[in-house]
Amino acid sequence: MIELRQVCKTFETGAKDKSVHAVRDVSLTIADGEIFGIIGFSGAGKSTLVRCINLLERPTSGSVNIDGQDLTKLSEKELRAARKKIGMIFQHFNLMNSRTVFENVAYPLLGAKMTREEKRSKVMELLEIVGLSDKEKAYPSQLSGGQKQRVAIARALANDPKVLLCDEATSALDPQTTEDILKLLRELNAKLGLTIVLITHEMAVVKQVCTRVAVMENGYVVEEGSIYDVFSDPKQPITRRFIRTTTHIQGMEDMLANDPKALGLLPGDVVVRYDCSGDKTSQASVSRISREYGVDISIIFGNVEMLLGTPFGTMIVVFRGKDGPVKEALAAFEKTASRVEVICRV
Repeated sequence: MIELRQVCKTFETGAKDKSVHAVRDVSLTIADGEIFGIIGFSGAGKSTLVRCINLLERPTSGSVNIDGQDLTKLSEKELRAARKKIGMIFQHFNLMNSRTVFENVAYPLLGAKMTREEKRSKVMELLEIVGLSDKEKAYPSQLSGGQKQRVAIARALANDPKVLLCDEATSALDPQTTEDILKLLRELNAKLGLTIVLITHEMAVVKQVCTRVAVMENGYVVEEGSIYDVFSDPKQPITRRFIRTTTHIQGMEDMLANDPKALGLLPGDVVVRYDCSGDKTSQASVSRISREYGVDISIIFGNVEMLLGTPFGTMIVVFRGKDGPVKEALAAFEKTASRVEVICRV
């Protein structure tokens, strides 16, 4: 288990009153075997926070406990030993270009008490796990971005870590390669019981692989919860901005704001965003409410996806009719939704 308690990290710039507060009073608990996402825009403090977990950045204050051991209180020798159980991969892979794939993966084992045969067996086992057993003699310059990241993952696993930290590990990859790397991380989590902490600025990445997520802004964790809870009922504006990047709803809302007539809207129409979950994601409730209140209800945008095995949908719906029935229909809608938001009234 990873426990961060009131972690702060301040960088002193040397200029008077110009300290940079990168991480502010962050407390998080990450369970064993969990895939936990930390998301934020550039400058939010997420990369600094993840480096505080293995003390590549020593917190200015607060504690970092892994399996009950406070890393901030360890000697340098004890910290080096503890870090062996915390693997880390980076956006730009950090491979040694002058060494082969085999040599890159074997590098963490240089000081290990293992025979040459044991080391070779270990490295080839890791290359097999990441699907690169045929690339042991290749150099990084001969590999694709996805293959380089697989080598970095194999290297991070060399000391059999309990925790794998991923700092923007897919940001330099194309969408298909990103999907492949995320699939590999899910498999490693399931097969090895790895606790994975994933840092990213892409909500689509978090949605695909994580079970819980923390949202960072200006050094603070402003929202935290299960993927389903955060997506279905975001509390903070920053979280809602992230979620909108994973669907086409932002483009639809922009169109409504700029040219509602392009969507065939008429004066008096009420346009509503409707978030729903579980069995409420079907169109049945829309049809029922339309009939019951004598209001024309049209769906002009709809998106349904699975979050942790539960369907979650977002629709943009147009209500057309007399003011009284429309108000009653909206009230009925609110009882069936996670959230109802009036986007505009034409």
